[in-house]
Amino acid sequence: MIPLFFVLLSAGNIEFFTDPVVYRMSIKMEDTTTHAITTEHIFYAEFNCEIPYAELYYQSAENIIFASAIIPFKISNLDRPDSLVDTLYRQFTIPSFSYAAKEQVSFLVQFGTYLTEGRYKYNVEILSGEKAGISADVLEIRTEDYPMSDILISSEITVDTAGEYLRKGDLRVVPRPSHIFDSRFQNICFYFELYDVVPGTDTVSAVYEITDAENKVVRKVSRTIEKLFPAQAVNCGLDIQSFDAGNYKLTVTVQESDTNIIGQKEVPFSISRMKRQEVSYEGMPYYEEIEYFLDPRDYKEFKKLPKEGKKAFLDRFWRTMNYYEIAGRFEYVEEHFRHGDTPGHKTDRGRIYIKYGQPEDIEYPLPLEHQESRPYEHWQYTNGEQFIFVDLRGANNYILVWTNALDERSQPTLYKHLPPEKQELIH
Repeated sequence: MIPLFFVLLSAGNIEFFTDPVVYRMSIKMEDTTTHAITTEHIFYAEFNCEIPYAELYYQSAENIIFASAIIPFKISNLDRPDSLVDTLYRQFTIPSFSYAAKEQVSFLVQFGTYLTEGRYKYNVEILSGEKAGISADVLEIRTEDYPMSDILISSEITVDTAGEYLRKGDLRVVPRPSHIFDSRFQNICFYFELYDVVPGTDTVSAVYEITDAENKVVRKVSRTIEKLFPAQAVNCGLDIQSFDAGNYKLTVTVQESDTNIIGQKEVPFSISRMKRQEVSYEGMPYYEEIEYFLDPRDYKEFKKLPKEGKKAFLDRFWRTMNYYEIAGRFEYVEEHFRHGDTPGHKTDRGRIYIKYGQPEDIEYPLPLEHQESRPYEHWQYTNGEQFIFVDLRGANNYILVWTNALDERSQPTLYKHLPPEKQELIH
């Protein structure tokens, strides 16, 4: 039997971001009778979805933490009775909950479909366990709006040598559907395509302009683009490290001269410089597991608090404690100290590890040392606190027998199971 556990993070609907980006393609059509050649335009609507890790429903099997998601997708033509329905299936993994929380992990899903000119309504759903969310909007596609593609806002653009997912030509373009950039990001990257280019002729100019919420220009950069291909990909990255937190707009203008603008597109984005509040909500793993850090009477009072009272208490608690370190301790003990149906944090070794962290030194008996005694572990910390655990039944279930920590209890009736030198140490 494969052991499974289930973790339902933040309650309620799944909240995620969807960013549709439309690219234009030209298809040459030849009349078989007259041999006349005409050019038809078709469009590729690419949907980029960003799902914050905490929105999903997790399972664990064989030390792998994963979330399965079903993604139904429907796009309906508002001008004609046409629609497309499809369903994607994805599985996402995280190395640990504390890592995912610290790094603010999000998962990307990219898919698309070919469309003709028209107005479309799209619905993207995310189903994970008993949780669900939906993103819906209207997409209008007109040929005259696409001398250049929409702008794909990205967190990273690199040369792709492995043919990986999110590939555009020889580039790997990592979308940022939320359009939100926090202190982790030095640059805002973007990708677009330019159409109806006559290769080998003059160059064109691309002007990248960022304006703030008051429509003030905070950055303006010009680039020259050589005409190399009939449909040409362009990418760029702009430094945003010095920008204040707030809302911004990126405008891309492609022009042959000041008076001849080929195409212009704009897209909003925002910058967050505030301290991240990723540990200030109840849905995080082990967020309410604070029993070992409170006086029993205080913990009893905490359990009596209503939901909002608990939330306020926990918010204050985690402002004084290192959430990531403590969550990492929980993960360690669940993996190493679980005994049968008893979770690791409910064992004596697990409790001490969570309260005090990793010991400076752990002493084990030599292979032939415990002929009259039982297997034991002697944990020692740099602050002088010590703990001796004994496996009374040889089943790898270690009981705390002795400690000099004031808030833990020793069990003198079990000292007889320790070797003589440990009994001497105790006395």
